[in-house]
Amino acid sequence: MKYKKLLWPTVIGLLPILMGLAVYSKLPEKMPIHWGLDGEPNGYATRLAGILILPLIMVGVNVIVQFSLETAPKTNLKLEKLMLWLLPILSVIFQSLTLSEALGYHLDIALITMVTVGIIFILLGNYIPKTSQNIVAGFRFPMTLSNPDNWQKTNRLGGMMLVISGIIMILGGVISTWYPIVAVLTFIVILVLIILVPLCYSIRLARK
Repeated sequence: MKYKKLLWPTVIGLLPILMGLAVYSKLPEKMPIHWGLDGEPNGYATRLAGILILPLIMVGVNVIVQFSLETAPKTNLKLEKLMLWLLPILSVIFQSLTLSEALGYHLDIALITMVTVGIIFILLGNYIPKTSQNIVAGFRFPMTLSNPDNWQKTNRLGGMMLVISGIIMILGGVISTWYPIVAVLTFIVILVLIILVPLCYSIRLARK
C-alpha cells in the first residue's frame, strides 16, 4: 500500500480532535456520544473521551479497510476512492454533531444521520455492481464468492436495493421528525432489502 494516500484522509479524520480541543473548556464534564432512534442521547462519556473516541475509531477502521482493499481486485477505482474518504468525512460530520449537542446546539441528530446514511447507500449502490469478486466489498455470500455469474447478478440486484434503501432512509428520516416510530420501521424495511432480498436471490440462482 502507498502510505501517502492515507495521509490526508487520516488528517481529515483526526481533525475533529482539534475541533474538540478548541472548545474543550466549554464542554460539559459528561458529553453525549450516542443517540437512540428517537434522537435523544442515551450514552455519555467524559470530555476527553468524547473528543477522542469517535475520530480514533474512524481512522483506525479506515486504515484496516484500506489494508483489506489491497487484497481485492483493482476493478473499481471509484469505489476505492469512496471507501478511502468515507470514514474520515463521517468522522467530521458525526463528531461535529456530538460537539454541537454538548455545547447546547440541539440539532435533529436522527434526521441528519438518516439522510447521511441514505446518501451513502445511494453512492454504494451505484458503485458496488461494478466490482468483481472479492472478499472485502460487495454482497459476499458463499454463493457469490464461488460463482462469478452469481456474484454479478446478485451485486447488480443488491446495488438496486441499496439505492432504493437510500431513498427510503432519507424519506424515513424526514417523516420521523413528526412520527419517530417511522425510524424503526425504516430500519426494518432496509434490513430486509439489503440483506434478505440479495441473499434469497443468490440462493435461488445457485439452485438453478
